[in-house]
Amino acid sequence: MKYGICRWMSVAMRAEASHKSEMVSQLLFGERYQLLEEMPEWVKISTADCQYEGWISLKQHTEISESEYHSLQEMRTVKSAFAYVTDANEKIPFPIFLGSRIPDTLDGKFSLAGRNYSIELPFEPTFPRHEGLTTQQDELLAFAFQYLNAPYLWGGRTPAGIDCSGFTQNVFHSIGIDLPRDASQQVSHGETVDFVDEAQIGYIAFFENNEGNIVHVGIICGQRQIIHASGHVQINTLDETGIYNQEEKKYTHQLRIIKRVL
Repeated sequence: MKYGICRWMSVAMRAEASHKSEMVSQLLFGERYQLLEEMPEWVKISTADCQYEGWISLKQHTEISESEYHSLQEMRTVKSAFAYVTDANEKIPFPIFLGSRIPDTLDGKFSLAGRNYSIELPFEPTFPRHEGLTTQQDELLAFAFQYLNAPYLWGGRTPAGIDCSGFTQNVFHSIGIDLPRDASQQVSHGETVDFVDEAQIGYIAFFENNEGNIVHVGIICGQRQIIHASGHVQINTLDETGIYNQEEKKYTHQLRIIKRVL
């Protein structure tokens, strides 16, 4: 088995071994993976956190040893929308995204794949706080709100573009809970909540199409409020019918089920 790690801001994962194929997800800086298949210009990978499969360009693949792959299981999640990393060799800082992974470091210096880096973590922004939240709920909201107004991007996982399940996956990873990549997979996790008014901050709501398929997901962020990626990451009203968009004056998503995973 061969292993790799992302040392770029992000790397597109595609459904097939072609730049014309749809992007199904993205790797972020510091995320690890296993190689499943190799072609002259492409490699098929499986992500370490949720075993999501896709193809990445060989030019963007960085190989690491099995021992380094396992030694990097405990990584720190970057919780600022953008942070700057400097490669010790090139001495030119480059930005990495919210949700990227770095080894836990006290002095800001670390190594990945034989390269030495330093990182500058800016102060994390502050947002309106709710009273009586657990530490998990508080941290979840602070992380989620940093994606507000990020544009929707199918397969995206960054503030520069993100889809609904990528948003949910990133937010929950920030508090140590790993969810699958797609909404249709995420819905199998957690305990069912029977009523909208019983849903608390950090619960996950899933939505269906006319055929009954799970096609959308969002996170409860207040009393009858949901934060989700649809057009852009936004906060809307949630009731027993689904998501009501005040600006559009209509329901945009049909509620199927609410789950508790905290």
